[in-house]
Order: sequence, then structure tokens, then C-alpha cells
Amino acid sequence: MFTRRSPTFKRQDQVVFFQELGELLQSGYSIAQSLDILAAAHERWVTWLTRVKHGLNQGIPLNIILDHDVSRPILLQIKLADQHGNLSQTLVEIGQNLAQIQQQQQKIKQVLQYPLVLICLLFVMLVGMKCFLYPILQQWQGAPDNTTSQTSETFYLIIGILIGLIGLGILRWRQMLAQRRLVILAHLWWIGPIVKAIVTYQVAQQLATLLANGLTVPEIIEEMCDVRAAKNKHLAVVLAEDARRWLKTGQTLSDYILKQPYYNRALAGYFSRGHEPQVLAGYLAYYAKNQLQQVMQRTNRLIGTLQPLLFGIIGLAIIAVYLSMLLPMYQTIGGLYQ
Repeated sequence: MFTRRSPTFKRQDQVVFFQELGELLQSGYSIAQSLDILAAAHERWVTWLTRVKHGLNQGIPLNIILDHDVSRPILLQIKLADQHGNLSQTLVEIGQNLAQIQQQQQKIKQVLQYPLVLICLLFVMLVGMKCFLYPILQQWQGAPDNTTSQTSETFYLIIGILIGLIGLGILRWRQMLAQRRLVILAHLWWIGPIVKAIVTYQVAQQLATLLANGLTVPEIIEEMCDVRAAKNKHLAVVLAEDARRWLKTGQTLSDYILKQPYYNRALAGYFSRGHEPQVLAGYLAYYAKNQLQQVMQRTNRLIGTLQPLLFGIIGLAIIAVYLSMLLPMYQTIGGLYQ
């Protein structure tokens, strides 16, 4: 949710790249040797890795080279890790975190796509019946052509209106601010708890990593808001700017978290106890793992609830479809013998 995809460096590639680069650095290879090994192992990365290596040879920091490829929180983690000399471990952790985020997003897509696929199948079935079966039945029944035409026009008008409304809804959703979309998702009863757990996990995990590198929470917020271009303003930066505005009014971070519908309230408790940054980092890392487990459990439970419910709805719809086919056929056949 907080990461973005580059056209040439997709999420799956980021997971593999950071994990393998970190492991190679931990094994004693230099960063130049590690990039050469990665280029030999992943031919589709050769051009991109050549650009990365060229930038490093010119003395450009890795976080600046990757500015167009990964999200702002990841760039900040790389920057701090490079400054503190623990780059290899941080790269491995970034790869692991990206893999977990990818797994979360796949779960969310599974929850959202499953009912949509079944509804689309039912819709295709109804359209097929309307276009192919009902005209034949009406011909058997000797229905006037003008009646059939009016019914078809009404049907297509309803379909057109529905498609138009869906299109407008999608357009409006895409134009909506990212934070507003997050608020709406957090209030949905069937997916809201999962969204809260995902946002809380990612915030806690990123704060834990950055706190472990020596920053304080206000410094992390300032670093996150230090964006050089509008293209970098994805959700993580938007939330950081929102938190900074709140803190400038004299309120505490705990109060801010409690006021937002997309955070789990328990997160606020960790910032009201006055822990040192290193201690707080440990607590947040543990809490992030707990939130990740909740995401998986809640998603599996939701899928387990939706599956029989949707199968029941589809089953009733299929029975209704068969009845709508058989009753006219029965009436038509009965009329032939009268």
C-alpha cells in the first residue's frame, strides 16, 4: 500500500533484488561484484543494473540512484542504513517486508476479486439468456415483435445505465485523494479491519526500522515529508504530512493516531509511554509482526465466510434462471397440445 511500482522495476523484482543484494553483501562481496552477479543471474535486469552500477561509480548514493524505482520510505531506510554501515542487513529486511506486503495485497485482491468474478459470470449468463434464449421462447409463444423490441430496449437501457454508473464510480474513485480512499476502505465493515491492520503493520514496521537506525519519531516524519518532487507524494508521504500538521498544533502523536480511522488504536499506546527510540523500535517490530498475523487470519476468515455465502447466492440465482427458462417452455409446450 505504501510502495509504488516502476515500469522497469516491479514489486516482484524489488523483493528478489533487495534480498539477493543484501545476502551477497553479507557474504563479503562488494556492491559492484554483487551487481555483476545479479546481472548474470537476471538477464532482464542487465540494462537497469548497468545504470545503477554506473551511478555508484560516479559516487552517487544508492538511495538517489533508486529514486525513480522504489518508494520514499524504502529510500529513507537505504539512506540511513548506508550512513550507519548496516546496509546489507537493511536490504534483506526491505526485501522481506516487500514480500510480506505483496502477500497482503494478494490477499486483499483475492477477497475483492472473488465475488466480482462470480457476479460477472452470473451477469454473462443473464445476458446470454436475454439475447439468445428468450427471443426463441417468445417466438414459440407467438409474442408480437414490438413487445420483444420494447423489452429488449428496456433491458439494454438498464444495462447501459449500470455500466455508466460503474464507470463514473471508478473514475470518481481514481480522482479521489489517496487518504480519502483509505478512510472509505477503513469504514467498510467487511474489509475495514483488514485495511486497518495492513496500514498499522506498515507504519509500525517502517518506524521500527528507522528508529533502529537512530532517528526519533519527529525526525522520521520530517524526513518523510522532505520530498523533492510531486511524483514522490504517495500515501506514506501524505500520511507523514498529515501527522506533521497535527503535531504543529501542539497535539501528541498518540492523539493523532486515535483520531484516524485507518489505524488500530493499540498503536497509540506505544507513543505515550516515553520509550527510548531503540526500545520503541523493538516494541514496534514485535507489534508489526502481530498485525501481520492478524491480516492473514482475518483475510482467511473473510474468504471462508464469503465462499459459502456467495455460492449460496449464485446457486439461488441459477435456480431462478432455470425456472425462468423452464416455465415459459412448459407454457409453450402446453399450448402446443391445446
